[in-house]
Amino acid sequence: MVSLRKHLCAVVAAGLVGVYCSAGEGASFGLPIEPPAATPAPTNEQPPAEPETFPLDWLTAFHNERQKLKDAGVTFSLHERSEVFGDVAGGGRRGLSYNGLTIAKLDIDLDATMGWSGAEFFTSAFDIHGHGPSRSLVGNQQLLSNIEATPDLKLFDVWLEQRFFDKKLMLRLGQEGANDELMLTAYGGLFLNSSFGFPALPALDLPSGGPNYPLATPFVRALVSATDNVTVVAALFNGNPAPAGPGDPQSRDRNGLAFRLNDHVLGFGELWYSPDTQAAANLPTTYKLGAWYSTDNFADQRLDASGAPLAASAGPALRHRGDWAVYGIVDQKIWQREGANDQGIGVFVQAMGGPGDRNLSNFFIEGGVNWQAPFKERGDDAFGIAFSYLGISPAARAFSADLAAFTGVGSRYASNETVLEATYLATVTSWLTLQPDIQYVINPGANGIPGPFGTRALPNALVLGLRATFRL
Repeated sequence: MVSLRKHLCAVVAAGLVGVYCSAGEGASFGLPIEPPAATPAPTNEQPPAEPETFPLDWLTAFHNERQKLKDAGVTFSLHERSEVFGDVAGGGRRGLSYNGLTIAKLDIDLDATMGWSGAEFFTSAFDIHGHGPSRSLVGNQQLLSNIEATPDLKLFDVWLEQRFFDKKLMLRLGQEGANDELMLTAYGGLFLNSSFGFPALPALDLPSGGPNYPLATPFVRALVSATDNVTVVAALFNGNPAPAGPGDPQSRDRNGLAFRLNDHVLGFGELWYSPDTQAAANLPTTYKLGAWYSTDNFADQRLDASGAPLAASAGPALRHRGDWAVYGIVDQKIWQREGANDQGIGVFVQAMGGPGDRNLSNFFIEGGVNWQAPFKERGDDAFGIAFSYLGISPAARAFSADLAAFTGVGSRYASNETVLEATYLATVTSWLTLQPDIQYVINPGANGIPGPFGTRALPNALVLGLRATFRL
């Protein structure tokens, strides 16, 4: 135990010094978004045959100390994602925007460290920096970057998981984001737009955006592996991750420490089917059917409590008890390079729908194609093209038409906001990847939904980006 504490202190100290030296004076230390997979691999892996080397001595020392900890059951990682986006046409204004996130995570195998069989502890946090391209340049609803958020230092995941019956049943309790495990497409994870991580429909419709980066919320989850091919997941979250009040929900819980337990409940259920249990993790074939339900109260998008149009009324909106959506997800491998199980082409699609009277969006669909290793000799590279369609509900569009008719202000919302994205992930070294990205946004803000550029209709936007990820 003394040796374990010694190595842990050495890793944390090296990480802190490294972030300070690389980011400059005044930089903050942060921790992660992505948790381990639903069925984590064993943490006691063998060290590499040859020690990994980095361009700075302290990074090599950090890696070596971290490997010793990993052998003892403690996995620690520290990443930095830095990106620049440029609006070259359309949107709110042309210009450049820097966005960044320092992420890290600590994963402890409690069996290896203290003899607690089948138990795991995980925690993460992050430092968000920069101003983000969506709110500063384009004014769209589906954020261009999945790390774009209000700058702050935040705790995110804190949970304990207990596994039973050789991982056939896994119970998890603590705090996390819903899309750590739910509403996920394996192939969608390549893309930078936020809708490919957390669908835009619940992000717009749920209170404070739901349990979604960068706001996690207390939860309990059960995962049952019914057979080798079928998995059932059920989870209950606190329905609103931010304290009540006006303004930005992310600022109302600045450091992720609200730990709210007294709000309405948000429940999820998903059924997973994987016909090929031997498929490579980056080229799976998986089908999912899911639903979520919130017990909160939701305002009608068009009518007040008396049934009159809100646009001509001073009264409160009609309230609806509860909200819900159903969705389906397909990840399908369609081609595999001969002799290479982890190289090939896969396609994905996710569709989600809910009631239109109480939601700004009542329909969402996304899909795309990924090519893992488009060049045979570059097995870790990936290329992808995808789209994300955010449908605006008929009630919300009718409200905008009412508002224009009664006040002469604004115009009818478009039926959708759609994003087209093409991206290429290039692995430069074991610790550095570069990802050029291009996105075309059709109907940014659906031509009038209030945003950073007011309620005016914005022209279609063309945005170019480049992300660098440093894995220390």
